Amino acid sequence: MSQGESEHPAGVQVPSWSRTLFAVLGGALAWTLHFLGSYALVAIACVEGWTAVRAPIAAATVALLLVAVWSTAAAWRGWRRVSGDQTWDTALGEPKGWYAFLMLTGVLLGLISALTIALEGFGGVALPVCGWDVR
Repeated sequence: MSQGESEHPAGVQVPSWSRTLFAVLGGALAWTLHFLGSYALVAIACVEGWTAVRAPIAAATVALLLVAVWSTAAAWRGWRRVSGDQTWDTALGEPKGWYAFLMLTGVLLGLISALTIALEGFGGVALPVCGWDVR
């Protein structure tokens, strides 16, 4: 199959658009929610003087990290279903159709999103909430 073809292997059905969107964008949306939510929560906690802000940040980090991993796994399963015996390095250069390309994009976005959620969560839990004695 050459690049740009959109045919899938015989007997393989493409899932609904909602599942496809979750597989492609679920990790990135989880990262966006974590980024905006955790930094907003830390800013409000710093201004208002809340001391118990680490537990909600840790809980949100774990929950959104699980969503990103779930989205990545869904994209991986979708890619394996339509790619057949194609190897990962070959698929990065020439995926088998548009759906395989979307699923590869979802896998890469999900991996990057899971990594950034973990790093942001570590910073939100381990570092001082209001900086180093800035008052």
